[in-house]
Amino acid sequence: MPHTNHSTVTPRTGGTVFSLTGELDCASAPTLCEALAALPLTAGELLVIDLTQVSFCDSSGADALVSARNTALARRAAITVTGLRPIVSKVLQITGVAAVLPYFASADEAFEAWLAPHASAAPECT
Repeated sequence: MPHTNHSTVTPRTGGTVFSLTGELDCASAPTLCEALAALPLTAGELLVIDLTQVSFCDSSGADALVSARNTALARRAAITVTGLRPIVSKVLQITGVAAVLPYFASADEAFEAWLAPHASAAPECT
């Protein structure tokens, strides 16, 4: 039975959440790479790739996440993944991708961690 892949882009203060649904494999990885490369991500922003609804990931999917990481870093932006199911987490660990992509349980948690150091640098209003 064919699987359906869908992505949603949600702008947030300080960056973007890119949510995926379906399988991240050799059939969907090229489309993912194109979609992520087209995001208007700029220096100092955070890209959160939410994998909560991803039911499967193979090495092609892991490669697509590395490509997304490289794109983000080239734009001087940060990147993280969220919502890893055990099967997806295992693939990212086996391929070594987990070592280069920070992980948070949720997008909210990722943005809180990302924005906290930036907020402390802002001058206080008096």
